[in-house]
Amino acid sequence: MGTRTDQPATTDAAMTQPDARSVDAPPQQVTVDASPDAGCAISEGLTPALDGTDDLAAYPSVQQLTPGAMLGSDGAAVAWDRAHLFITVSSSAFTSPYEPLHIYLQTGTTMATAAPATGKEYSGLTPALPFTPTQLIAIRRVSDSGTGGYDGVFVPTDGYTTRTLALDGETFASSDQRTLSVRVPWSALGGCPTELRLALHVVHAVAGNEWKDLVPSTHTPWQAPGGGYYEIDLSGSSAVTSWSLR
Repeated sequence: MGTRTDQPATTDAAMTQPDARSVDAPPQQVTVDASPDAGCAISEGLTPALDGTDDLAAYPSVQQLTPGAMLGSDGAAVAWDRAHLFITVSSSAFTSPYEPLHIYLQTGTTMATAAPATGKEYSGLTPALPFTPTQLIAIRRVSDSGTGGYDGVFVPTDGYTTRTLALDGETFASSDQRTLSVRVPWSALGGCPTELRLALHVVHAVAGNEWKDLVPSTHTPWQAPGGGYYEIDLSGSSAVTSWSLR
């Protein structure tokens, strides 16, 4: 991403000891395989088979995206079915075990005008966001640094400090350590949302390159109000070309 004119945040050199707020109390119990009620308008979409083996190839090309600020030949994909949201990102950042993928969502049945906000602090960095999230999906290649799991759904009401749902069993890492996938039930994301705002990034924490693998590529977590985001009708086609770039 190059040198920025803004003052870079202090880098956590080792990225091996996430702050204490990243490790939390046992999550609330949410049924991971629960589908929305029969009357829910979420479209059927598709169900990629995620297991950590060539997960990007599990998505058709219409679900795949090219991130901004890539570290190499990185890639991303997003899809859903009536039970789950599926997200996969491939990045060489994940060879460092504690560089997380943070996926910010605003879900609902109607959307008011987007209001900028800030996200979860990690390694001394707090991102600018172009909308006010209702949930954060946070995963990394090593969930537990020895003091508790990290992979999970967080909410802003407590400053993103407590997992509302653990996703350790729903997160998949490739054997080459470059690809992370996650499967999240709609029950943890508002139940039956039909509208979704989405922006994601990897917290890289290198001076001048603090955030990498941006989706959409216009997302600017280092600069308020956070740049671009996707607005998605969950009752329609899941193809990326049907989403609105804001």
